Amino acid sequence: MGAVILLTHAVAFMTHEYAHALTAWALGWKADPLALNYGPATLANILFQQGIDENVDYGPIFASYHGLDAALIAFAGAGIGNGLFYFIYAAALRHVPRHRPYAEMILFWLAVMSAGNVWSYAPTRALAGHADMALLAQGLGLSRLAMFPLVTIPALAITWHFFTRCAPDAMAALRQNQPDRLILTASLASFFYFGFFGGSAVGGNYGDPAALFSIASILILLPLSTLYLVKRSDPDRA
Repeated sequence: MGAVILLTHAVAFMTHEYAHALTAWALGWKADPLALNYGPATLANILFQQGIDENVDYGPIFASYHGLDAALIAFAGAGIGNGLFYFIYAAALRHVPRHRPYAEMILFWLAVMSAGNVWSYAPTRALAGHADMALLAQGLGLSRLAMFPLVTIPALAITWHFFTRCAPDAMAALRQNQPDRLILTASLASFFYFGFFGGSAVGGNYGDPAALFSIASILILLPLSTLYLVKRSDPDRA
């Protein structure tokens, strides 16, 4: 499972960054859509892509009064690269043959990583003064407070769908009559969703609201979601 988690995290991360880059290229603001900042060959970067970004220069876009283009590029990462792809993975999970457990596992973790990535932006860092959400607000000509519900409501919808539809169905199939496997999967899924992604602003410079959202994700939502997933996915506990 560990290799699958690392692989699916990398896929979700790279679809996020390439969504930014491809949108910038399609709008004429990037010559090569594959030219990301790939960062150094460190262990953290290889395993968790810590030094990679989309390599898009927003300065000239805003300077030339193309704020909408900047907003579309900023939105594309979480909105398309993660949000749209989450629903693609969730739909694929419903149709994958039950005799293909590895395909189910990969699709499930792709859904976790994609939906978790969305949560790390909205609501977690939607009020931050820099990065994608701040660029989106600037491009749309909105205050961050006015934009907050516009990005948070879809993120909450994705979270609701994941924890009430996608995850329980997938985990009920993946447990394979092994309660310990279900508890482990529920714990890891909740950890990555609300701990790894939701906790992304605890040690960063995203401001107090983002830090508070991260703390709430770790201390409240992570344990509650774990218990909820175990109960929903185990017919013996229902």
